[in-house]
Amino acid sequence: MAKTKNLRMMNKIIFGVEKIDKCSGTAYALGYGGAVPFVVFVAMQWHGYQLIQGEVSLMYFYGSIILSFLGAPHWGYTLAMVDKAEIKNLAGRLVIGIIPSLIAFFSILFDELDRLLIIGSSFIFMYVIDSILFRQENIPNWFLPLRFRLTVIVASCFFCSILLLIVR
Repeated sequence: MAKTKNLRMMNKIIFGVEKIDKCSGTAYALGYGGAVPFVVFVAMQWHGYQLIQGEVSLMYFYGSIILSFLGAPHWGYTLAMVDKAEIKNLAGRLVIGIIPSLIAFFSILFDELDRLLIIGSSFIFMYVIDSILFRQENIPNWFLPLRFRLTVIVASCFFCSILLLIVR
């Protein structure tokens, strides 16, 4: 009994939910796995490696790609709605769903430091939007805790990368 209670407590701290099923476990594994490159890029930058392709850092490239995915839940939620009348009220969700991709695309127009700041802050911006719009909805209870944890990891990596660029 104590072992089960300890496991639930550990799950609550690490994952934000007490019980992990196959779907949420897969989501957490993929989510944390997707965050690994950000951590690796910052660690390599810390050790003096130049992670640049052309004039653009790999952190920026990877972050732009991942940021583009963050609009997908809004499209998925809208597409999953069965009641067609309700879809009219959700048309704004489709617009919100393309914002991360547009930010990622247009951020290339800025210099490296500004690009990293734009992409890093956009992860926070999209988490705030998601937490407002999905908090009241019937979604799996693991989604927002996962988004929060991944946002903290990714935004922290971006801001560490920015600090390293400024200091060096």
